[in-house]
Amino acid sequence: MVAVLVGLYLISTIAHLYNLLKRHTLAIYVGISSLVGGFLLHTAMLGVSFSVAESRGWGIWLSALSWVIILLYLGVFFRYRDMSLGGFAVPIGFVVEGYASSFPGVWGAGSIEVQGYLLVGHALLALLSGASFFLLFGFSLMYVTQSGQLKSKRPSAWLHRLPSLGVLDDLNHKILYFGFAFLTASMLIGSMWAKSKHGAYWSLDPMKTWPLVLVWGAYGVLLVCRLTRSWKGHRSAVFSMVSFVAVVFAIAVHL
Repeated sequence: MVAVLVGLYLISTIAHLYNLLKRHTLAIYVGISSLVGGFLLHTAMLGVSFSVAESRGWGIWLSALSWVIILLYLGVFFRYRDMSLGGFAVPIGFVVEGYASSFPGVWGAGSIEVQGYLLVGHALLALLSGASFFLLFGFSLMYVTQSGQLKSKRPSAWLHRLPSLGVLDDLNHKILYFGFAFLTASMLIGSMWAKSKHGAYWSLDPMKTWPLVLVWGAYGVLLVCRLTRSWKGHRSAVFSMVSFVAVVFAIAVHL
C-alpha cells in the first residue's frame, strides 16, 4: 500500500510539473485526481496506523507531515483554483512521503509515545506549523523564480502560468501568520506538558528544544519585519527560504 501511495503522489507530481510547463487539460485531471486519490489512501493508512499502534516511529510522523502538506495545498488549490501552485507544493509532499517510506519497517523503527491531550495537541500543532513552513518555502521559491524571470530579457514561456507576484506575496503572508501561530501554540502546550511530566518547562533535551526556538525566532523576526518594516515581496521570500534551513535542522535533530 505504501508503494501505491508513493506512486500516486509521484504521478501527481509529474502531472503538476508538466501542467506548469505546458498547460494541458489531461494533466490537470490526472494531477488532481491522483493527488486526491493518494490523499484519501494516505488518510486511511494513517488512521489505521495511529489507531492500532501504542508507539510510533519517526517514519509515520514524517508521513503525517506529508499528509498535512497535501491537505493544506488542496485547501489552497480549491481556494485559488490555480494548479500552478502545485508545481512547487506537490513535489515537496512527495519527497517528504518518499523519505518517510524509506525508514525501516515503513513507519520507522524508533519509538515515540504520544500520551495525554497536551502532548497530542503539541504534536498536531507542530505538524500544522511544519507543513505551513514547507509550503511557505515552496511558494517563496516560486516568487523568487518568477521575480527573476520577470527581470530577465528572455523570460521562460511558462512564466505567464504562475500566479501574480501580488497573489504569491499575499499567500505567503497568510501562511507565515498561521504557521507562526501554530508553532507558538505548539511550543506553549509542549512546555505545559513538560511541566506536568518533568516538573520543569525546559527539562527536555536542549538539543531538541533549542532548534524549535531557533525556528520560532527566525519566523518571528520575519513576521515582525513584515508588519513593521514593510518586508514584503522579494526580501520576505528570500528570508523565508533562509529561515527554512532552521526547520530542516530541527527535523534532522529530532530524527
